Amino acid sequence: AGRCFGKKAVNSLIEKNSTAKLCCLSISGAYLFTDEDAARLIETYASSLQSISFQACPLLGDKFLRALQQHMSGGRLLELSLQDMAFTADQLDMLASSRSVFQAIKSLTFQSLAGLTDDKLALILEAAGDSLDSLNVSHNFELSDATLSSIRQYNPCVKALVLDGVKELTAAGLETMFTPNLEGLPPPPKLKVLKLSSVDHQAVTDEVLRLVTANVSVQEMTASSAGSYTGSRGGGGLTVLDIQGSSLVTDTALEQLVETSANTLEEINISYCPLITDQGLGYLVSKVGNQLISMKVWGCAQLSDDFFDGHDRINDRTLKIEGAWMKKSGMKSFR
Repeated sequence: AGRCFGKKAVNSLIEKNSTAKLCCLSISGAYLFTDEDAARLIETYASSLQSISFQACPLLGDKFLRALQQHMSGGRLLELSLQDMAFTADQLDMLASSRSVFQAIKSLTFQSLAGLTDDKLALILEAAGDSLDSLNVSHNFELSDATLSSIRQYNPCVKALVLDGVKELTAAGLETMFTPNLEGLPPPPKLKVLKLSSVDHQAVTDEVLRLVTANVSVQEMTASSAGSYTGSRGGGGLTVLDIQGSSLVTDTALEQLVETSANTLEEINISYCPLITDQGLGYLVSKVGNQLISMKVWGCAQLSDDFFDGHDRINDRTLKIEGAWMKKSGMKSFR
């Protein structure tokens, strides 16, 4: 929005459309958008607002958060996204204490919120409970394995989990989160989307991914005469997996993906995963269904033309492989 969305825009919106039912409020980059004006918008449209998203709006603070507390409690809010916001520690405490705001939340994004800690986030996750379906807490550098424990304890129904850039996560923490039958803990979440890009390079392992995929509720898969797996697209399985920068992941993880997500996997990012080979990736492409449309392999110098010019879907233009410049069928491909 830049300088285009300031006090005049807010006044015009409220004065001319005060009777409108505004369901979604999404504003990005509005550096003239004040704390007071954000509060006014929420107060005016509280009866119909279900989704609120602010990104890089540096003037928002106490008044905005107080308006959330006063006007968006009682299960009205279904989606909240706050990205690249400059809240103080006290303001984050205010957000964490707004429990009734989160009691029916389905989608929650707290991305790049300096000062967001495990303890503050745990209060919010506890308030959200099993209503939470999607969680993105990427690029929050004070979060650790303790947040994984909170997710498992409070949010068993989460289906999409984005933890990109959370550097303090460990393999032990991820294994504990996805290990079944731990005394005193509910079952691990059955994820559809998992993004662990640019976490610590040793945090994601074959064992972590084995546990993640083992928790997926998979319908029986049968092998077709062509050698690929067939079955209901409605079954369980990951649809999106991003493990960019994971130096310990091998072809074994790809084999596990085939066993559990052959009918569901649509996007995979294995960029900068040096132990993935031509054979492993070729096997995955040959066995996963045609719903797979996106594959990212940036920084995988170990992959060769044996894969890029020899995989089973070389003539299928619906499969986009990023990280390799590909020519027409039958010609060499270039990274």
